[in-house]
Amino acid sequence: MSRTLTLIQTGWESVRAIAESGRKADALAQLDRLLARPDVPADIAVEGHRLAGTLALDTGRFALARRHLKAAAALDVTDARTRYLAGRAWEEDPDGCDRRAAITFRKAARLDATKPLYRAAFGRAAARCGKLRYGVREMLAATEQAPGDVKVVRIAVNGLLEMGKPGRARWVLAKAKFLCPNHPELAALADRTKFETARLTQRQAAKTRGNTRYAQDAQFATDGDRVLLPFVRIADGTAAKSVTPGGSVRTDTVSFPRPHLVRRRIGKADR
Repeated sequence: MSRTLTLIQTGWESVRAIAESGRKADALAQLDRLLARPDVPADIAVEGHRLAGTLALDTGRFALARRHLKAAAALDVTDARTRYLAGRAWEEDPDGCDRRAAITFRKAARLDATKPLYRAAFGRAAARCGKLRYGVREMLAATEQAPGDVKVVRIAVNGLLEMGKPGRARWVLAKAKFLCPNHPELAALADRTKFETARLTQRQAAKTRGNTRYAQDAQFATDGDRVLLPFVRIADGTAAKSVTPGGSVRTDTVSFPRPHLVRRRIGKADR
């Protein structure tokens, strides 16, 4: 029995070394074989399933990640990080479920209220499920709890922009940039917030003027595999005397040119 435990412990240490070296697929394959043994100790089983879930999540195998994390959660019902990782496996999966992600993130936040990352993730998932006010409140509360945590700020800002709240996102970023000046990720988030604010402002102005057509609604004109861009002119509703003398500004949509069959004159040599 002691020899078996020594072999299992050696295999577990080998798997962790392979994972730390960056060979995630190899580590996951060996870990699956190790966890399939019926005599794996409980402590190694918990850590092994959690590591397998993390590796599967990093490699995009979301269903496998959920299976391992569910096993780890059954063996240790008090671990909040396992629930957080399971929530990510639901959230990041293209075929996942925001509702299940929100439920899992909420469990993680309740198990460990000291981690604002779990609360921010729950708030974004709740907002995606239609609970907008509740989700926004949770995201803002998480940033109040950790205003200088870039991971928390990233989730909150992306979630607020996704929900059409650029003003709240700017408010969160202002405090974060004060605590972490010159942080490249915060600068990128600030640029995205500026662009989103400008886009929403332009759309609102267009609705006020009664114009329901936007620049991003125009279709591309294509010629084979190439994209043809129309010549851009500024149309502000004034006279066109500054563009071309005696000309006019066209504001119609782009056209879709199609290939033309060229007729060639048949000569005697072709007969």
